[in-house]
Amino acid sequence: MNFFKKESTEKSITQENLSQNSESIQYGTETKNRQYVHPYTKRIKKGSWIFLAVLLIGFFYAFNISTKAKVDNSPAAQEALESHISTTLAPGTKLLQQDGNYVGGDIVISHSSEETTTNLLVWDYAAEDGDYVQILANDTPLGEPFMIKNKPVSFTVPTTGEIQVVGTHDGGGGITYAVHYGMNNTTYFNGMNQGGSNTYTLQRE
Repeated sequence: MNFFKKESTEKSITQENLSQNSESIQYGTETKNRQYVHPYTKRIKKGSWIFLAVLLIGFFYAFNISTKAKVDNSPAAQEALESHISTTLAPGTKLLQQDGNYVGGDIVISHSSEETTTNLLVWDYAAEDGDYVQILANDTPLGEPFMIKNKPVSFTVPTTGEIQVVGTHDGGGGITYAVHYGMNNTTYFNGMNQGGSNTYTLQRE
């Protein structure tokens, strides 16, 4: 009778030990998993941030490169370099790789347009080197000074009166710029020193 009680007691102790060992093994596994997964997840997050930063930098450089035009070496472009005027070259045409310290002058423009306003495009037809200009229409500033680039900036100006381009900052080599008036579909390639200005007198024929 005692034998059966002893055996039953031993079985109960053995089952209890197995249960505790099982819980201990399970808990140890969970602890081990937590220690293994946590740094792995941390590395994944760190890698994601690095990938995102590289991607953003790539977009930034791609955008900047895409906005810089190639130099036009066509006969029409060569003629425009000599005459500083063109009715055939597209707005945004780049004529020079570097600024050439060209100082132009004021221009009187006669046209037959009946419109009261026209589109004015302004851009740097040489190097994007940090030149800044400000546009005035009949002595009224059309915004703050801005850096001219190969990509044209658009303004709406009156078809009669004076349009002034003021050179507020020279990034090096003189301020070389071009303006295109929609009223006569003509581009004027001009230039000035820092602090200088060019006046375009618009008059209807």
